[in-house]
Amino acid sequence: MRRLKNLFNPIITLIVVQIVWIGLLVLWILWFLGRHNELRKFAEQYRPELVPTHLNWPVLAGGILMLALVLCGLYVIFIYWKRQSRLYVEQKRFISQITHELKSPLASIRLHLETIRLRNPPPDKMERFLDTMLADTERLNSLISNFLMAAKLEQRPTSPGLAKVDFSAFVDKFATEFRRSIPEGSILTSDIEPGINLKIDSEGMEMVLRNLLENAFLYSNASPEVKLELRSSGRNCILTVSDNGRGLVRSELSKVFRMFYRVRNTGETIRGTGLGLYIVKSVIKRHKGSIVAESSGAGMGTRFVLTLPSMEVR
Repeated sequence: MRRLKNLFNPIITLIVVQIVWIGLLVLWILWFLGRHNELRKFAEQYRPELVPTHLNWPVLAGGILMLALVLCGLYVIFIYWKRQSRLYVEQKRFISQITHELKSPLASIRLHLETIRLRNPPPDKMERFLDTMLADTERLNSLISNFLMAAKLEQRPTSPGLAKVDFSAFVDKFATEFRRSIPEGSILTSDIEPGINLKIDSEGMEMVLRNLLENAFLYSNASPEVKLELRSSGRNCILTVSDNGRGLVRSELSKVFRMFYRVRNTGETIRGTGLGLYIVKSVIKRHKGSIVAESSGAGMGTRFVLTLPSMEVR
């Protein structure tokens, strides 16, 4: 069964298709030339005045064009097949990863609850247990929110529900609240220009900020330093999230926004689902904005730059 599966490897299939196409092209040319010579001999024998003086190039070119169109169609099928195969593999990884992501906080909460019930820990330990369980429930809430948002985005509604807000205050408030949940020793600084007003989907934009900041700390070094900046720029505003983390190689700068795609380095087991940056880009596109990832390479940190159209509150 495995040998049969390897036989239908996309690369092998493409090579076979190329060989078959070249074979058909050669056979068509040989058949056409053969028929042309037969007709020429027949005309020379019975009607010399009808002997063609040159090849019927339009017929030959028409046959070659049809074969070329067939090849183009096969290429389209091959590209679609390759994309579907990649998506299938990524979905399998996603299911495996999400099972782990859901089980881990649930197991942690259950362990702490059982410890509380059986041992009745002192107040200081009880406080630590409660903090851990609250962090686990927040992690579960973030996961579920990502699933629901991804499903909502896949339904492709005509337009999100936008409301006019003071975006500067919105970002500043989120950064202040998020700062309480970052690990000890981590640094989150913000540099926000006041008075920037936008029309936004508040729920979607909160998820954008949460996913960008969570990723920045998740893929950072032992002492994470993350900076959040907001600036106006003509008719737009520019929101940037930069970190001192592991960085990205050039080939990954666009791939990170694919659904289910995760940056994988040998020996690393970083939690995640591959939905975060896909959600970020989808939400920003619904706001008629854009996002790009910038990095000087592995170990050089990453910078996400969001451009959103300003809509002044009147």
